[in-house]
Amino acid sequence: MAEMALLLLILFPFAGAIFAASMKVAQVARVWTLLISFLTFALALVVAGGVMDKSVVTWGTTPGVANPLAISDIGLAARLSCDGISIWLVLLTTFIVPLVVVSVGPAINDRADARWFYTWVLVLLGSLLGAFIAADGLLFYFFFELTLVPSLFMIAIWGGADRRAAAGRFFIYTFAGSIFLLIGLIYLAAQANSFEMSRLIWVAQNDITSTERWWIGLAFLVGFLIKTPVFPLHSWQPLTYAESPSPAAALIAALMSKLGTYGLLRLAIPIGFVGPTNNGAISQTVIVLCLIGIVYGGLIAWVQKDAVRLIAYSSLSHLALCVLAMFAALANNASTTLSLQGAVMYMIAHGLSTAALLLVIGAIYARAGTRNLTEISGLFAKMPVLSTLLVIFTMASIGLPITSGFVGEILSLQGVLNGLGFGVAAIAALGMILGAIYMLHMVASIGFGPLKAPAGAVLTDATDREMAALLPLVAAVLALGIMPTPVLESFKDEVAAIAHWSPTVLEDNRPQQTEEPYWQ
Repeated sequence: MAEMALLLLILFPFAGAIFAASMKVAQVARVWTLLISFLTFALALVVAGGVMDKSVVTWGTTPGVANPLAISDIGLAARLSCDGISIWLVLLTTFIVPLVVVSVGPAINDRADARWFYTWVLVLLGSLLGAFIAADGLLFYFFFELTLVPSLFMIAIWGGADRRAAAGRFFIYTFAGSIFLLIGLIYLAAQANSFEMSRLIWVAQNDITSTERWWIGLAFLVGFLIKTPVFPLHSWQPLTYAESPSPAAALIAALMSKLGTYGLLRLAIPIGFVGPTNNGAISQTVIVLCLIGIVYGGLIAWVQKDAVRLIAYSSLSHLALCVLAMFAALANNASTTLSLQGAVMYMIAHGLSTAALLLVIGAIYARAGTRNLTEISGLFAKMPVLSTLLVIFTMASIGLPITSGFVGEILSLQGVLNGLGFGVAAIAALGMILGAIYMLHMVASIGFGPLKAPAGAVLTDATDREMAALLPLVAAVLALGIMPTPVLESFKDEVAAIAHWSPTVLEDNRPQQTEEPYWQ
């Protein structure tokens, strides 16, 4: 049952998108999108049950059994796999998407043809899930690249005044990174005679030269660092977040950025940075860039007047720590499990808190007509519920104990300390201190002080629709902070295996090719 649910995770959203596009009434399309997204979440829970029972759920990977969704002419096969790491990103995606749809207000529904917004949400949902459960490198790339299409339309049609510039920059940067990824993927597949991920990793670690591995590792790295993003490949991010409509910004910041960190963890690090030929110089460069990004992002966020741009630079700083923890795991085998567990937990926590913050800021903007911190203050008196939610999600973002951000942040910093030493960990911790300063500054500016808002602002409190979207996020943020152990234990073995390399690997352990090379 879990195996079939894994396939339906992809098919449901895309089939739903076709029907949503054919509907004439936007509100009907919205209800339909909610139904499909909730059913997809239910399917994700079924898959999660299978993963907890079997450690991994697969579809289309059984040797000797024909794959009904294989296209042998181009070497593409619908091999799907979900383990202890990917299931949490699947759950994160299927949990956040319906809440974002619930949050959609007049800014979307009263503009352009809103049925297409809901159509693109379902296309994005299917694309994200496809990338997170693909066990075939070419299939992963297909879905990785497909996420650009719905995001581009949501920004360009429903975004702010500079939406076309934001959409163009977003597309150019991420598409350019994807070209490097595709080149590296095709070259490695040519050596492996397959696009199957496990075989690609084995061949990269055992069968190619150090020079080949250097170039392939670099190509994968560039593609995923742009998507994350990591300094200095981040300049598409602030404008994209600021000009996207709040629901789209929440999806891009909370979920699409995880394609970058997931790709690093699942492909780039095992393929290019594990073992004796580990491209140490590139790893050291990434570590330095992450440290710059942590401090730079924090300092730039501190001086931002636009609340969404502040969250954008905050994400730059936070995700730099996530990537730093991944590369710290390569420096000291003893810190591998701890550091990578922290990175995965950080990915989940960042997705929850960032989506929530952007939805709250979007709700405030819909009332006040501005996100400028110098133009609004004292909103706690008029909007106590929204202001309280802003405080809760801010606490989660800065890693307050009993919130989701605390465990991932502490484990990541401890992994950095174990793997890279006190000096590097101290710089990383400085970024977290800066995070507390600028996030609390934002909360103080918006919620406290004398009441101030632009003329014409209607400062009503949270609606039932907004509460329905935000209260589940409050519950998730607190649940993950109070009970992190089951989550950490669920992917402990998987993260330990990612950075493992043994010089005594036997030829019998080599992943078997199950099909003829497509280029022969």
